[in-house]
Amino acid sequence: MKRSSSELKQMARGTLIGRYSLPICAYLVTYAISIALEAILGVIFPFSENTAAYVTYLIASFICSLLLVVLKAGPTTILLDMSRGGRGQMKDVFYAFTHQPDRILLSQLLISLIGFVCVLPGILLYAACSFWQLSLFFKILSLLLFAAGIVLSIYLMLSYVLVVPLYIDCPQTGALELLRESRILMKGNKGRYFYMELSFLGIALLGTLSCFIGLLWVIPYAEMTALEFYREIVGEI
Repeated sequence: MKRSSSELKQMARGTLIGRYSLPICAYLVTYAISIALEAILGVIFPFSENTAAYVTYLIASFICSLLLVVLKAGPTTILLDMSRGGRGQMKDVFYAFTHQPDRILLSQLLISLIGFVCVLPGILLYAACSFWQLSLFFKILSLLLFAAGIVLSIYLMLSYVLVVPLYIDCPQTGALELLRESRILMKGNKGRYFYMELSFLGIALLGTLSCFIGLLWVIPYAEMTALEFYREIVGEI
């Protein structure tokens, strides 16, 4: 049975009520590590016009971004356990680091590549306009291509929103198979998911206006709702 967004939200609230402290702490840890890594990079690689130093900075920044991709699966692991009646464990913040992190890394890199390919034509045409001083028509065309690429990217990304919970639930499944399974499960459900995500815009705006403090409650709430959606899609509830 397909549940409405309000029903899924109600289920998420029922699971989280009185239990927000653990997911909030999990997200705080991930944010703190993210900020610390950025600060360390800034100290080790201060701004420099030296090409070699800049390339080194880009490589180090890329490695850190990969670590953060793996780390972000941790709070999802905790929330998924809680959605199933478990208590959740703080140690699961680092779950992906001990459970074949290459699978989540490769799957997320492939998803990012798909998104990049969508906007690439617009980027290339805009670069060509700047380099060869092409007419205004081509500049407008490049912006339209870029906007169309973003829309296409969002549409395609909706097919892969279940990759992380599938990674947690299917420890023997490879990265490509995770993408395929998510795509199959989301067939006919992308519109529902998109509408559900849009329904959080208002509360997310309020969370932002509270100096981002409110987002500490909004993000676990939205993520838990998405996990209830996932559990419904796979027939668990």
